[in-house]
This record gives sequence, structure tokens and C-alpha cells, in this order.
Amino acid sequence: MIFLTRSLSVFAVALALLFSALPATAAEAQPQVGQIARVNDQMLMRQDLDREMKLVSLRLARQGQPVSAAQLKQYEANIRETLINRTLLLQQARSAGVDVKESLVTKALSEFKAAFDGEMGYARALADMGFSEESLKNQIRDGLAVKALIDDKVTRHISLSDRQVRAFYDDNPSLFRRPEQVRASHILIKVPENADPAKKDEALAAIQALKARIENGEDFAVLAMENSDCPSKAKGGDLGFFGREQMVKPFSDAAFALQPGQMSDVVETRFGYHLIRVTERQEEQTLPFNDVKEAIASRLRQEQEGKKIDAYIEKLKEHADIKRFPL
Repeated sequence: MIFLTRSLSVFAVALALLFSALPATAAEAQPQVGQIARVNDQMLMRQDLDREMKLVSLRLARQGQPVSAAQLKQYEANIRETLINRTLLLQQARSAGVDVKESLVTKALSEFKAAFDGEMGYARALADMGFSEESLKNQIRDGLAVKALIDDKVTRHISLSDRQVRAFYDDNPSLFRRPEQVRASHILIKVPENADPAKKDEALAAIQALKARIENGEDFAVLAMENSDCPSKAKGGDLGFFGREQMVKPFSDAAFALQPGQMSDVVETRFGYHLIRVTERQEEQTLPFNDVKEAIASRLRQEQEGKKIDAYIEKLKEHADIKRFPL
């Protein structure tokens, strides 16, 4: 999407991940591990926090954003607050008699298992989280109870009008401008930056020979599949659409100077030597309202949900006995 979605609260994001661990009850806690907080009559233990931090680390790694233990420790207090919030909500759900159908738990467990590479990957994930499958099902059940509570007490009361969605679009035109783009294919002959002159000359001769073959009528895509050192070779060198800022400058300068159907001369970048062929161009444009209205509505609804969830939790805290202990 062209515009950036405002981040929700730490809790609101965590709530969407229904498979996160919920704290153990005081009876199940290991006192020797150390107390980190008390929420009414329920004690939160260091093992609860360590498990949650492990889950956060796994999620970030899966999203391609691995963090070190030292980096993760900086978020320790925030993660504890997430545990406190979640515990309050679970206590409220139980007090309200929220019931979760077993079929929903089974479905959620199947979706969770499907995210891993077979039974072995799933088993490793359980071991990493310190769960048996039965304890995981209990955590899923609790997570679904919290979600049901939030749906009933918060999200079902949110309303969003077409006028609000349209007003956001009209008031933020810069968020919906799509810059000029080209669709291009390329052939790359890779050359390390520290390659000796002989290696560079060899690579340059290879790309020039390919250029001559294309100019003599051979198919660009076929030669890309047979000779390119870029993974795009599988698609005949096709890189799809991209803007000027998405590629290194020499590559972008050459690509945006071409018209559809034209091929560049040899272009040198830090990756090596390229031949670039542009197949389509799209001029800068403002995306039509109908193309983005659903994304706008989703963003505005998420913002409303985040604010209302935070407000609901703060109201619960006003009537709760919460004590935080040194970490």
C-alpha cells in the first residue's frame, strides 16, 4: 500500500497473534524462577516473560528481522506490560463466562501447525516455546476467549462511515500518489567488486557477446534464462515494476532512460554488468479512490480498535490490583 499504517499498541498487535502464550496461573508457577508481577490474585513469573520474549524473537526472525538477546532485552518491560494486559483481559473473559467452542480451538491449532515445515518443524517449535500440544491448546483457548471478549466489548461497537473513508482520501492526497515506474528485464553477469582486471574484462566480454546476439535477433528472455546470474533468470530476467529509488542509481538511470521495447547498452553496477530491456512504463499517478478505499477503511478501523482496546484495558486497570516487581 502506498501509505504507511500507524502502529497499534504493543498489546493490540500481540492480540492479533492468537497463538502467543498466556501466563500460567499462580498455582502452576515456579516460585524459584522469580516473580515479575501480580495481577489481582494471579502471579506472573519470569518463565512467562522468558517464553513471551522467545515467541517475539521467533516471530521477528520469521519476518526477516532477527534480533539479538541484548536487543530483545530492551523491550522486556514492554513485553511484561503486554503480559499484564493479556492477563487482565483473560480474567475478565473468565469472569464474563466467555465460552470457546472446541471446534475453534482445533481449527486454530491446525492453522498454527500449518505454518511449520511438517511435524518435525512443529515439534521443534513446541520445544522452543516449552509447550506440550495440550498446553498449547490451552493457550490457544485462552487467546480465543480474549479475542471473543474484545470482539464483544470493543470492536463490535466500532462504526466507520463511507464519508470518513472518503475524507481521509481527500485530506491526504500525497499518500496515494504512485511514482513513475517501469517494468524491465535484465541479464546480469556478476562481477565481485574486488575482482581483478582480467575477471572484469572476461565478464564484460561475455555481456557484450550477449548484447550482440540479442541485436542479431536472439530472444532476450531465453538468453537471460541461460546466462543471467540473477534469480530473475527463472522469469526470463523479468523484474516486474519498480520505481527509481528501488534500484541502484546506475541501473535506475539506464532503465528510466529507455522506452518500452528498447534495450540499454552495457550498464555497470556494484553487482556486475547488466543488459536492461524495458517492457512497460507507468507515469506518475494518483491512485483512484475505489482502488484504495478498502485499505483506507482497514487502516482507520485498526486505528479505532487500537485506541478503544487501550481505553478498555485502562478501565480494567482502574479496578485491578497490579504490582510490578524488579526485572
